[in-house]
Amino acid sequence: MVHADSLVSVHVSHKTVKQVLDQLFQGSMSYKDAGNQLLLQPNREKYFFVSGHITDGATGQPLHNASVYEGVQLISAMTNDQGYYRLRLRERDKDRPIPVMLTVSKELYKDTIMMVTGGYDQEISVSIKPAAPITLGIVDVNQYSRVSESWFGKVFLTSKQRYQSLNLSKFFADQPYQTSLLPGLGTHGKLSSQVVNKVSLNFIGGYTAGLNGVEISGAFNIDQKDVKYAQFASLFNVVGGKMEGVQLSGLHNQVMDSVKGLQASGFSNMTAKGYKGVQLAGIFNVSTGETRGVGAAGVFNVYWKDHYGVMAAGIGNMTRAKENGVQAAGVFNVGVRENGVQAAGVFNAADTASGVQVAGVLNIARVLKGVQVGVVNYADSSDGYSIGVVSIVRRGYHQLLVYNTELLPLNLAFKSGNKKLYSLILAGANFAEGSRAYSFGYGIGKSFKDYSVEVSEQNLYLGSWETMGTLARLQMAWNKELSRHTRIFAGPALTLYFSNNEPGVEGYKTRVPGPYGAFRFNDNMKFWFGWHIGFSFF
Repeated sequence: MVHADSLVSVHVSHKTVKQVLDQLFQGSMSYKDAGNQLLLQPNREKYFFVSGHITDGATGQPLHNASVYEGVQLISAMTNDQGYYRLRLRERDKDRPIPVMLTVSKELYKDTIMMVTGGYDQEISVSIKPAAPITLGIVDVNQYSRVSESWFGKVFLTSKQRYQSLNLSKFFADQPYQTSLLPGLGTHGKLSSQVVNKVSLNFIGGYTAGLNGVEISGAFNIDQKDVKYAQFASLFNVVGGKMEGVQLSGLHNQVMDSVKGLQASGFSNMTAKGYKGVQLAGIFNVSTGETRGVGAAGVFNVYWKDHYGVMAAGIGNMTRAKENGVQAAGVFNVGVRENGVQAAGVFNAADTASGVQVAGVLNIARVLKGVQVGVVNYADSSDGYSIGVVSIVRRGYHQLLVYNTELLPLNLAFKSGNKKLYSLILAGANFAEGSRAYSFGYGIGKSFKDYSVEVSEQNLYLGSWETMGTLARLQMAWNKELSRHTRIFAGPALTLYFSNNEPGVEGYKTRVPGPYGAFRFNDNMKFWFGWHIGFSFF
C-alpha cells in the first residue's frame, strides 16, 4: 500500500500504465480515465491477470493448444497459434497477496509448474520440455481421452475441449456439484471436463470427468472416467470408464469400459467390456466384452464374447463366443459354442451345440452334442439327438430302405441322423387293382449293434381323404451286412390303427390290415402284429 504523501520511484520499460500501477498498488486499486486525470478506486474483490507465451524448450517455437490452469480456482486457458495465453485469477486473501501455482500441460510434454505472486497483472513466459520417450507394456495411454476421440466427442465437443482433455489427462479434481448449459459453459468453466462431481445438472449437455452421485441432463451427458450411481439423459449418455448403478437415456447409452447394474435406452446400448446386470434397448444391444445377466432388445442383441444368462430379441441374437443360458428370438439365433438353449421362430445356428436348439423351421450345428428340435435339422457331425421331419448329419447315418410289410407290398424310407437317434421319412403303396392303398408318414429310431427299434406314424389313404386312417407302428429289425453299402433286415411289428369310417371306395383296399383278422378295442381302433423285411442301401 502506498501512502498519499509518499514519493515513489519506479523503473520500468515496455510496460503499460496499468501494469505499472498494478505493480505499485499490488492490484488493490482499479483505475478510471477522467480526461487528463486518472481516478483510483479500491477494489472490492481483487482480480489480477497472468499472461505470457509458452514455447518448446528444445526448438524455441511457440506451442499452440497448450493448457495453463490453476487447480484450486479451476481456471484455465489454452495458448493460441502464437503460444500466447491469458488468465484472470481471483485474489484469495484481500489483505495480502498469496502465491498462486499455475501448471502448464501439453500432450507429449512434461508438466511445468509456475509460482506466481498474486495481487497485480504480470507477464510470465516459460519453455516446456518434451517428455522423454519410454518403453511401455500393453497400456491404454488414452484411457481418459477415449470419449473426446469418439464420434460423440468429435460432434458435441470443440477441438479445444478435446485438446484440453488430452493435455490434462493426469489432472482431475473432486467437487460436490456442478451445473452447466453446454460443455464448457458452467460453474467449472473450461475445466469442467477435469472435475468429478457428486451432483451434476446439465440443462442441455455436459462434459465432466466423472460422477460419484447423480447426473441429470436435458439432452446429453459425456463423462471421461467412471460414473456412479445414477445417470439420466433425454438423448444419450457416453462414459469413458466404468458405469456402476443405473444409466437411462431416451436414445443411446455408450460405455467404453464395463457396466454393473441397469443400462436402458429407447434405441441402443453399447458396452466395450461387457456388463453384469440388465441391458434393455428398444432396438439393439451391443457388447464386446463378457456379459452376465439379461440382455433384451426389440430387434437384436450382438455379444462378441461369452454370455451367461438370458438374451431375448424380437428379431435375432448373435454371440461370437460361448453362450451359457438362453437365447430367445422371434426369427433367429446365431452362436459359436452353445451350452444352453437356443429358441427361435425360424432358425438357430451354432458352431458347437451342446445344449438344446428349438426352431420353428431349421436348426444348424457344425458339431451337435445336445438336442435339436425342428422341422429340418442339420449337423456336420453329431453325438447328440436330432428330432424333426428331416434330420441330416453329413458325417452320420444316411440310408435308403426298400421293404415289404403285412399291409403294403412296397415301402420306401429315408433314414438320416446318427445311431443314437435317426429320423425316417416313410411312403408305401399297393398298386393291385381292388386293393390299392397308399401311406406316408414320419418316424424316429435308434440303432444298436445288430438291430434297431423304430416308432412311426403314417396316414393310410384308401380312395377318400374322409376315410383316411392313421397307423401308429412299433417295429424291431435285425440287420445283416451283405456288403459295404447293403444290408438285409427283418423283424416283427405292432400296429395300432385309428379310423372314424370304414373304407369302401371301389378299387381300393376294403379290409385293414388284410385277409387275416385284427384285435379290436372299439369301432374306431384296432391293432395287430405284423412284420417287415427288406434291404437298406448306403
